[in-house]
Amino acid sequence: MRTILFWKRGMIAALFLVVAVLESAAQGQGRAATAAGPVRIREISGIGSRGLVRTPEYNTSVSRGRTAARAWGEVLVQFDTEPEWLDELQFQYYVLLYSKQAKEFLFLKGNVTHLDVARGRGHLSSMYVRPAAVERHGEVVAVAVEVVVKGETVTVASEGRLPQGMNLPADWWKTTKLVPKDGYLLNRNQTPFAFVNYDDYEVVK
Repeated sequence: MRTILFWKRGMIAALFLVVAVLESAAQGQGRAATAAGPVRIREISGIGSRGLVRTPEYNTSVSRGRTAARAWGEVLVQFDTEPEWLDELQFQYYVLLYSKQAKEFLFLKGNVTHLDVARGRGHLSSMYVRPAAVERHGEVVAVAVEVVVKGETVTVASEGRLPQGMNLPADWWKTTKLVPKDGYLLNRNQTPFAFVNYDDYEVVK
């Protein structure tokens, strides 16, 4: 009788131990998922005429310039972060322009690094295409961004709208048929937009 009682108690203790292990494993999986995804992109924009912004005008004592405000291509990324702080957050931007007149594509690549990014929602990062490039090579038809933390790509997002009859591969920015050009994409600090709504954007390294 005592043997049966001890056996039952042992089975109950073992059952509680299994449940505790399973709960611990489930909690561990939740932490791993959070750690594996410190950044989530909410929205990426910049396609077509909606991605064009005029050069901001500042009031100064100097007489007004001779040229009207020109149109820049703006690629805007809105994102959330989970860690309390991220020392550095690198955004690798890819932008595809299409000229209807020349019927040619121009593939641009550039990156920007943000510093001291706090946990939160609705962070903003942006890159710009110079007005002359937009006038010469056409509007932006596709954009993509890869977010890198400590050398590891943690999330990717893309958006595209090619002219009718043309197809865009899922990972178009990785195709060897497109040769990227550097120097065309400018971060916010390299443009007249640097001091516009300054606190809305993350600090650029």
